[in-house]
Amino acid sequence: MQTEMPTLKELLAQREALQDQLNVARQRQAEIVLAEIVAKMGEYKISLAELMGHKNPVKAPAAVAATTAAPKYRDAVSGATWSGRGRAPHWIADKNRDEFLVNA
Repeated sequence: MQTEMPTLKELLAQREALQDQLNVARQRQAEIVLAEIVAKMGEYKISLAELMGHKNPVKAPAAVAATTAAPKYRDAVSGATWSGRGRAPHWIADKNRDEFLVNA
């Protein structure tokens, strides 16, 4: 008694059907695991920042927390000030900056 071997087309169809079943099972399992993770985070009061590995989520990184520099130059007409950092404002550009110095 000889059994008939499936054709290539039939085997490919079977493989595709199995791959679809695998994808559905993986998605279902991932949803279950995600729900468990969210439940544990709530139970232990774990924030998303802590989960992502940020040690102190309240504190801003040093690069973000910028300090404000004291004004070094003042426009007598408008009263506008400039710290001397960054791009020069229009009222001081191409002029002698010594004339706009704030009393040192």
